[in-house]
Amino acid sequence: MMRWFLLAASVIVGYQILLPPVVGLASQGDFRRVIGKFGYGPEAHEAVYGSISLKYVPDPSYNLKGWEQPSTEDLFVQLALWVNDLVSKDGKLDIRVIGLLHATAFIAALAWLFRVTRDLPARPVIWASLILVTTDVGYIAYFNSFYAEFCSYLFCLLLMAESIDICRQGITTARLIRWSIWATLLVMAKPINGPIGVLLGLFVFQLAWRSSAAWLGSAAILSAALASVVSAPTDMTDAAAYNLVFLGLLRESSSPQADVIALGFKPGTDVYAGTGAGSPNTGYNLLRQSGEIPNKVNLLTVDYFFLMHPTRLWRHIRANLSIAMFLRPPLGNFDSSLPKTKSKAFALWSSVHEAVLSKVPRLLFLLLLVPPITLVCMRLRGRTSLLNLEFLALQSSCCLLAFLTASFGDGWETLKHMFLFNVLIDTCLFCAAAAGWMTVRRTVTSALRREPSLSSNSKRIERWIKSQLDTRFPRR
Repeated sequence: MMRWFLLAASVIVGYQILLPPVVGLASQGDFRRVIGKFGYGPEAHEAVYGSISLKYVPDPSYNLKGWEQPSTEDLFVQLALWVNDLVSKDGKLDIRVIGLLHATAFIAALAWLFRVTRDLPARPVIWASLILVTTDVGYIAYFNSFYAEFCSYLFCLLLMAESIDICRQGITTARLIRWSIWATLLVMAKPINGPIGVLLGLFVFQLAWRSSAAWLGSAAILSAALASVVSAPTDMTDAAAYNLVFLGLLRESSSPQADVIALGFKPGTDVYAGTGAGSPNTGYNLLRQSGEIPNKVNLLTVDYFFLMHPTRLWRHIRANLSIAMFLRPPLGNFDSSLPKTKSKAFALWSSVHEAVLSKVPRLLFLLLLVPPITLVCMRLRGRTSLLNLEFLALQSSCCLLAFLTASFGDGWETLKHMFLFNVLIDTCLFCAAAAGWMTVRRTVTSALRREPSLSSNSKRIERWIKSQLDTRFPRR
């Protein structure tokens, strides 16, 4: 049965990324940080935000050295270049080559997820639901792109599969090593994943009494998190600080003049409110040249400002919750023949995000607090917690942290930066739905099994009543 579900998933993915019109995701400038470092650039003029480029050619000028950073996506790009050398007739890199490699890795991860759930009684429903969610265009569009979000998606799925296997089969050295590898590769995908790496590393560390491999896994994950944050380009972090202030904090402020002074800027700097680091009329270059960014104002000082002003903190959280559940960023999905157009195929789950989940973001945000709070209360009372609850608390905590990192790590393209948050919220919903389905199924099954015994008890009572009546009122 599993092979047919995998075949269905493969057909859906292949239909989207291989058959014309090819579905991908337009660059908003980040492609230069990935494919640019390999000396390639788009063959034709790149329509930033509007459409995808299908062909890439050698172009050393396309790189952006001040913004480059190692990523696990580099592994797929290098492999795509090697494959392209074998199959390309004109030497040009077709973006569908890396799309096919991404798809192959995704199907392998989905197969692993199917494998660890193959013994569940509701597996056909679970697998169909997985295909519905994971093959949605909101996720598949990243396959034909050079965004590192794909690696976040891939290794998050593998981490989820390994977590399910550990919860069902128990902790072994092999499972813990695999879990640590997926977590390390997830953290190294993007700098924004670094804070989650700290949480994952500490979680593995507290499992050290169960397996000695936890020490090694924790060290690897924490090292990757540190390297991901430390290696973040200065240009990128400075721009992020500017965006967070002028696209986020000041636009939400009732007194921007006072806020810029409190942050450490000169009076009058609030005139740049509403501009990004790369926007026309931006004040980024001027503030950087003067040293106000990053000497006086940087991501740490801006986040400290939020912490010292709880009402502003919650206001910023509410503003980002209003867009956090939208799965698809405002980027084109097709080439220049269909500019600024989004694909409508296999967009059901994206529509659920927009029509349903976006209406209740605060409720979902608060529900994510329940598992970690429950776990903490159990620990404080000295009660032993279940391994399932520990992983559920980790899952929801990572989801919350992904939201906070996207909200307070940059103010530019926040919706796109919510990608990992959406992946994790979907995994939380999936686990909750699967657990609910199996609970209802067990309850109904057990009720049906008890029915015969209840029926026999009724018959015994009926016979006893009849015997009593015959004794007291004998027939003449």
